[in-house]
Amino acid sequence: METVNLKQRVMAAVHSQRGRNFLVFTAFLALSTLLWFVMTLNDEEQCDVRVPIELSGVPDSVTLINLPPASVAVSLRTHGSQRLKMALTGPEPIEIDFRAYRSGGCVKLTASDLKSLARQALDGAAIVYVDPDTLSLAFTSDPGTRLPVVVDYSITAGPRAAIVGAPRASVDSVTLFTADRLSVTARRLKTQPLVLNGLSETVRRRVAVAVPAGTRAVPDSVDVTVRVEPLILKDRSVAIEAENVPEGMRLITFPAMAKVYYLIAQSDYKNAEPSIRVVADYASIDPVRPSKKIRLRITYASPFLQNVYLDADSAEYVIERQ
Repeated sequence: METVNLKQRVMAAVHSQRGRNFLVFTAFLALSTLLWFVMTLNDEEQCDVRVPIELSGVPDSVTLINLPPASVAVSLRTHGSQRLKMALTGPEPIEIDFRAYRSGGCVKLTASDLKSLARQALDGAAIVYVDPDTLSLAFTSDPGTRLPVVVDYSITAGPRAAIVGAPRASVDSVTLFTADRLSVTARRLKTQPLVLNGLSETVRRRVAVAVPAGTRAVPDSVDVTVRVEPLILKDRSVAIEAENVPEGMRLITFPAMAKVYYLIAQSDYKNAEPSIRVVADYASIDPVRPSKKIRLRITYASPFLQNVYLDADSAEYVIERQ
């Protein structure tokens, strides 16, 4: 019953003078909007777009030394309908036929070449300029030179962490291509510098290969893995060794063992046996004013240990004649 009443009230409002005026206003508004839209689509304006580039017809035996840009900036004058189409679907790519523009060892396109190709891709729009306005892509049919890759790095670990071994690249060598093979004198290639500080866990980074001018490496970048492990705090008792003791004399320390603390990487803790040497130097005793204690020092610790220190840096001692 309520639904019927509501319908009757709506129909009454529509057929009233105010309702008819509102419908007429709405119709004129829709018509004017449509006319404005049609006029706007027919207007010609200048706009800037990024247009992708596709290089076709490249033989399998050819390697490009420098690759074309992914896209170029094109300034054009076009109608609103064309702008709407590009906004909805994106501009068609500029297709460059390798065979049509090769010249010697390069693919060369002038400003007029690029404008002509852009005009074809953009349905005949008037092209104002293309940036870059020329392209020169060197190529070679030479098989290239295989060269080892070395990771150039500066890496530090954070507190209570250790870098395990040197960073490792995903490949140990790349192929270097150049238009003039005789100009390549390098025996190896380095990556771009990899700088990482305060690492607390293993990381992997994609790093570009640094190449001489006028050459190209394939692959042009490598994945570099830096292994990082947590450090474990350990301690051990080490026998104190006497050194520089004159012949016929004997230096005895109390205690005979020194407790040494150190940090060790998790993998080294399981697989390596640390070596530590603690000495008491007879030559450090002042013969005029001898102390009751002799200084202890660590003279050697395995390279994989970090922050090695003594629990006590001195010990009582006696000297006996033999």
